[in-house]
Amino acid sequence: MGKMIRMVLMTVITVMMCGGCDWKDPIDEDIEGFWRLERFETRADGQMHECERIYYSITRMVVEVAERQGPGGYGAFIGRFEYKDGRKRVVMSDFKQRANTSDNGVSATPEDMLPFGMDAATTEFEVVVADGDNLVLRSDYATLQLTRF
Repeated sequence: MGKMIRMVLMTVITVMMCGGCDWKDPIDEDIEGFWRLERFETRADGQMHECERIYYSITRMVVEVAERQGPGGYGAFIGRFEYKDGRKRVVMSDFKQRANTSDNGVSATPEDMLPFGMDAATTEFEVVVADGDNLVLRSDYATLQLTRF
């Protein structure tokens, strides 16, 4: 029953978000979409961090990172998303704690971002691989390996 309510709620939210604006196609379909963070390697120590139930939702201007029914209790955060240097780099910034349909105004801390492969509320990534099925992003902190969800 909870799963059905969640699906209905997500559908309503999607309709509400699209209802007030013109439909916008993705800038890059190989980057934008729903992704599961499989693992990330921290560059300073080469340590591989396997991830469980960590997801990224990337659109033209918004990114959401969240742990969904996972063991860590990391929560969900909404931030800004932008392309830089054509599509060779992307920036995720201004993360806030996720509330019901938007953010609650509370800024994410660098510690909040660690389980998502970031060490700051603003992170610039080099796009290493973006083939529609796999997305590999590299920052000064870590290299993220994501798969299409």
